[in-house]
Amino acid sequence: MTQITKIGYTHGRFQPVHNGHFKVMLYILKNYDQLWVGIANPLRELPKNIESLVSDLRNSIKKAREPKNNPYSYIERYNMIYSSLKLYGIDMKRVKILPHFGAYETENWADFFPPKEQTTIILPAKDIYHYKKLEIYRKESWKVEIIPQFPGISGKIFDNEFPYGNWKELVPKGAIEIIEKKLEEHKIKAKRLLKNINGLFPKKIIEIIKGKT
Repeated sequence: MTQITKIGYTHGRFQPVHNGHFKVMLYILKNYDQLWVGIANPLRELPKNIESLVSDLRNSIKKAREPKNNPYSYIERYNMIYSSLKLYGIDMKRVKILPHFGAYETENWADFFPPKEQTTIILPAKDIYHYKKLEIYRKESWKVEIIPQFPGISGKIFDNEFPYGNWKELVPKGAIEIIEKKLEEHKIKAKRLLKNINGLFPKKIIEIIKGKT
């Protein structure tokens, strides 16, 4: 009798990947045969049915998908995850990384979700939104495992440290180079912008702005 491969599936926006995400991935690799990682909002755009959603969910999605909250492309996030797991010594034959479409985009599930009979969706006990997703997944007959959120690690904690604090301690090694490259791109854009505004503000104001770039 052929043994069924057990798949643990986790998903998120990974903007960027931080140690909380990474610990969930390692938890799955310890407890399941394969790790499947879904990168949410792969196109960095609002879902087509956004206006049909209840107001709380609609507003939450709109805020989460604002351009300023989604600086990293699908490929950049893919590379963060892949590089981090490989550097950690994970056998990448056990890992699949793919686009993820949310609980309000079920029309895409057939093409992008792992096989239902083999899969358990892993959800951290994070907030009310996660429990809403739990209800939808169970309604669609998916197996779901709720795990505790790892303390001291979250996107908000990373945001508080980025870019001037100890943010490198809050992300896996494979993410650092990609984040630094993105940060350098933003610095270059800021310097170009400053060149264009030199004649628009008093000299003291320009010096203050330059000191913060």
